Amino acid sequence: MGDRYHSIYDGEVFRTSACIWHENTVMDFVRSQLISLGYHSVSGNNKVYQKGNQQAVICLVDDFSTCSQEHNTAFPYKFSKNTVVITDNHVTVPTEFTVCQLPASFFGIYCHTPADQTWAPQRRFNFSVNRLDTKRMLVMLELWNRCMYMALTDGLQLDDLDLINFNCWTWSSANDSAETFQQNFTAQWEQLEEHYRTLYAHVFEDLLPRMPFRNHTLSHEHSHVSAWLNVVMETYSSDANIALSEKMFRALCLPVPWTVYSGKHTVAYLRSLGFDVMPDLVPHNYDGMIENKTAAYGDKMVDFIFEGADAVSKYKQQEFESLRDRCQAAAQHNQQKLADMQRQWPQDFAAWWPQVVNLL
Repeated sequence: MGDRYHSIYDGEVFRTSACIWHENTVMDFVRSQLISLGYHSVSGNNKVYQKGNQQAVICLVDDFSTCSQEHNTAFPYKFSKNTVVITDNHVTVPTEFTVCQLPASFFGIYCHTPADQTWAPQRRFNFSVNRLDTKRMLVMLELWNRCMYMALTDGLQLDDLDLINFNCWTWSSANDSAETFQQNFTAQWEQLEEHYRTLYAHVFEDLLPRMPFRNHTLSHEHSHVSAWLNVVMETYSSDANIALSEKMFRALCLPVPWTVYSGKHTVAYLRSLGFDVMPDLVPHNYDGMIENKTAAYGDKMVDFIFEGADAVSKYKQQEFESLRDRCQAAAQHNQQKLADMQRQWPQDFAAWWPQVVNLL
């Protein structure tokens, strides 16, 4: 079977935008500058630097709090007062340390025009997840729980409801066979709190033999235009920080409605930057919900799935041509927004960087 995770970097958004190259170029520039200023790396991933009692953190795309050794410390105190964090993340709470957020035009690294922009929905959701963690597993369990309920109550075919690719890849596994993926799934299941295992026991039993789960043969790009709604699972979600990746910008550039499980107020942040988040098609009520999970109504992961399902039900009652035109207009707007950011980035960065140097 081979490693089914890293092949995603061959996807269209990576090839056409060269976003990883652009990200690494910025990272390398900042690292070089830190070394010139007398800092030296004190972390294996070269994201944390030290000069005397001063610290600098350079972390792009990933949630920078993962660079902290204070794992059980509240977000505002993850680093000392003498720390400067250089990041594209958007922090939504006060912090003891200093955050230097890159100009928003950094997101121009994701500028691309998808080749396939013909929206032809076949199933309800497109849900594609290539790495396993607690958050992703809980959303998958909740999604499949609702699928099982719909199949039972409405007589629908379980495997024909959504487009799902959930392969259970983990850093600690060989990821080379169905057995290892199932072992990954079981190991993650055993780490869940007891009330989740009680609630979702029947779902886990149904899903386990299906792992690695893929119920379609569509390409990654084709699956995104073959569902009524793209369900985006961002890599990180937090009540205090917003970290975005290609996953979000791929969805924004497609003429398809979407929801995103990400940091609190991610959708509001995108809207403030000028992106069309199609609030007339998806209210994104989940956007202001806290990360705490209880697997009950009023909880983010449960309401997240329900809001998506409700939106799709409404789409199916609308005139498809009008719906399609609205989505196409949003996609074109967002593609142009990223193109504008790409052009603006050199000037924005040139004005921003000297201010950062003064803090280092």
